[in-house]
Amino acid sequence: MARNNPFALVRAADYTDVQINSLWVELGEAVINAVIEPTSNISKYILGGRGSGKTHLLRYDSYPAVRLRHPNLTGLSVLAEQGYLAVFLRATALDAARFESTSNAHSKWQQLFGVYLELKLVEGLLDALCDIKRTTVDGDFNDRAFLFELSNSVLDQSILEMNSIEEFKKWLVVEKRKIDDAINNSAFTGELDVRVPFSVGSLCLPVKRAIASWNSALQNVPILYLIDEIENFSLLQQQVVNSLIRYGEGMATFRVTGRLYGIKTLTTVGGGEENREGAEFKTLNLDSILKSYPNYGVFAKKFVMKRLGMEYTVPSVSREPSSFFQAIASENFFAGALAALGVDSTSTVFYRPIQDALRNSKKITLTADEINKIVTTLSLSLPLAIQKLNFLVFCKKYSENIDPLALAEDVRLIAVDFISGKSNKGYYSNAYSHYKADIFAQICRESNKLENVPYAGFDTFVQMSSGNPRNLLIILSRAYEIASFKEVDFINDGPLPVSFQTMAVAEAARFMFDRDTNYGGLADQAKVAVERLATLLRTARYSLNIPEVSPLAVSFSDEWLSQSARSVLASALNYSLLFEGKKGRPDRNSHRLNRMVQLNPLLSPRWGLPIGKRGDLSLSAELTMAIFDPEYSKEFDVLLKSLRHKWNNPFSASTSDMEQASLF
Repeated sequence: MARNNPFALVRAADYTDVQINSLWVELGEAVINAVIEPTSNISKYILGGRGSGKTHLLRYDSYPAVRLRHPNLTGLSVLAEQGYLAVFLRATALDAARFESTSNAHSKWQQLFGVYLELKLVEGLLDALCDIKRTTVDGDFNDRAFLFELSNSVLDQSILEMNSIEEFKKWLVVEKRKIDDAINNSAFTGELDVRVPFSVGSLCLPVKRAIASWNSALQNVPILYLIDEIENFSLLQQQVVNSLIRYGEGMATFRVTGRLYGIKTLTTVGGGEENREGAEFKTLNLDSILKSYPNYGVFAKKFVMKRLGMEYTVPSVSREPSSFFQAIASENFFAGALAALGVDSTSTVFYRPIQDALRNSKKITLTADEINKIVTTLSLSLPLAIQKLNFLVFCKKYSENIDPLALAEDVRLIAVDFISGKSNKGYYSNAYSHYKADIFAQICRESNKLENVPYAGFDTFVQMSSGNPRNLLIILSRAYEIASFKEVDFINDGPLPVSFQTMAVAEAARFMFDRDTNYGGLADQAKVAVERLATLLRTARYSLNIPEVSPLAVSFSDEWLSQSARSVLASALNYSLLFEGKKGRPDRNSHRLNRMVQLNPLLSPRWGLPIGKRGDLSLSAELTMAIFDPEYSKEFDVLLKSLRHKWNNPFSASTSDMEQASLF
C-alpha cells in the first residue's frame, strides 16, 4: 500500500485541532511561556520567518485545542488548569481586502473593519464560553448579568431582551452577516449602507468585565486574543489592532504573530499616538530563539518521529532519525567517503591550483623541477585531504625571506607527525579542524566524478534548518520524494545514499530561493544581491588560499549602505535568505560595531557553501555597495576578479601591491 509523504509541507493553519495536538512537540515549558507569556498584561508581537511555528504555537494555546487535551474535565476546570482563556483568529479569515476603500472614505471602512474584527474575536470567545457552560453542569453562570454588562458599551440595546449567551452568539453571527451583505452591495451601488452596533474597542475589551459578572471564578482569568499573520492586514487595519492593544487596559491582551516584515505601522486609529516598545507592547523574534535553543536537535528528532508516526507503525520508526540517512564519514581524512563517492585520489587534477600559482609567481623564481619537487614533497604518499591542507598551509606560511623548498619539507614533517598521532595540537592540528570541510568540498568540486558537493546526514539537515521546522520538512520531503521515485524505502530498509540526499538538499535550496519569495520589486533585487554575496563566498571557499574564516558570513559598516541598499538588505533578511547576527562584529581598526549577516544554510547547496558559521569576511565599502545596491552592481565583477586573483595567486604580487589591491 502506497504511503503519503509524511514530510509533505502542510501548513499548521490547515490542521484540525486534533492534529494541532497530535503533532505538537514540546520545546520546554519555560521556552513556550517565554514566548507566549500568557499572564503578562502587555501585548506582544511574535515575529519570525515562514515555518518557524507561529501558527502552531498560537493554535496550541487556543481554547479548542486545550479543550481536546482535557476531554474529561469541565470547561471551568480546563481554564483553571490552563490559567488563561485564549481565542485564535487568522488574519486571512477576515478577508481583509474587502475592507479596502476605493474612495476617500477610508475612516468609514477602517471603522467597519474594526467592528468586524471584534465580532470575529468575540464569536470565538463565545464559542469557548458556551462550551464552558455546557460542560460545567454545576456551574453558576449568570447570563443576564453578562448581557447587562455588555449593554453599557454596545449601542444595540436589543441585547437586553436576550436571556442567554447562546442568543448573544446568534446576534454576533447576524451582525457579521449584515456587514457582509453591505460590503457585497457596495460593490454594485458604490455606497456603504450599514449601521454598526458599537464603536471600535467597545466589545472585545469590555467583554472581560461581562465574563467576570457571568461567573466569579473567571474574574482573574486573563483573556488573550491570538491574531495570526498580521502582515495580511493593511496599514489602516493594523492601526485598528494597535488601538485595541493600546486601550486594552488590563481587560484583554493580544499575541500577534507575523513575518519579520509584517508590522507596517505602530500608530493608532486616526493618526493617533504610536504604541511604544516596552510600554504598550513587546516584540519577540522567534527565529532567534529557535536558532539559539540548545535542545533544538532533540526537538527536531521528536518532530520527525511525530511526522513518521502519521504514516508508519511504531516498530518501523523506533530507530533514531540519523539511522535513516547515510552520513559522510570523516575518519581517515575522508578516505572512505571519497572512495565511496568515486573520487580518484591519485589524479593530478588536485595539484593544478598550486602548480599554477607557483608558476605564475612574481615573488618566487622557480624552475619546473623545483615546482614539481615542492608539490611532490607536500603530497607524496599522503591522504588527499592532507595533501590539500599542505598546499594551503604552504601558502599561508610562505614569506619572501623563507626558502620554499625548505618550507615544503617542514610542512611535510608536521603533516606526517599529525597523521601518526605524534602531534595533535598546535597550528597544523587547528588548521585541519578549521579547514577540513572546505578542503573536502574542494576535492569533491575538482573531481570529475561529482556534479554537486555532497551534503548528507540527519545532523547536517538539522543544522541547515537553522531552528526552523519548516526548513527541515522541506529537505526531508524532497528526500522522501526522490527515494520513492527510486523505489527506495529508507525508513524500513536502510539509510538513504549520500547521492540522493545531495539531490534532496539541492532541490530544497532551489525551492526556497526560487519559489519561497515574492516575484518583482525588492524581492527580486534581494535575490540578485544574495546571488552576488554567495558568489563571493563561493570564490573564497574554492580558492587556493582559503580565507581564515568559514565563507558563510560577512560584516560591514551600516554607514556605507545607501537607502536603496538598506531596502534590498532588509528584503533579503525579511525573506530569510540572510540572517543577521544580533551582536554584530567589532571592526579591528576603528572598533565600531559592524553589522554581520550570513547566508541561510538551507541555501548553501545552491553554491556549494558550508552550513556552519566560523567568523566572517570583512567587506569594504565598495564591495558592500556592489553587492546590495542595484546601481553599483556592475562594479561587482571587477571587484570579484581582483579578489579571485588575490586568493588564488598568493605568490604573484608584492606585499605592498597586495595591500593596495586588498578589498578586505
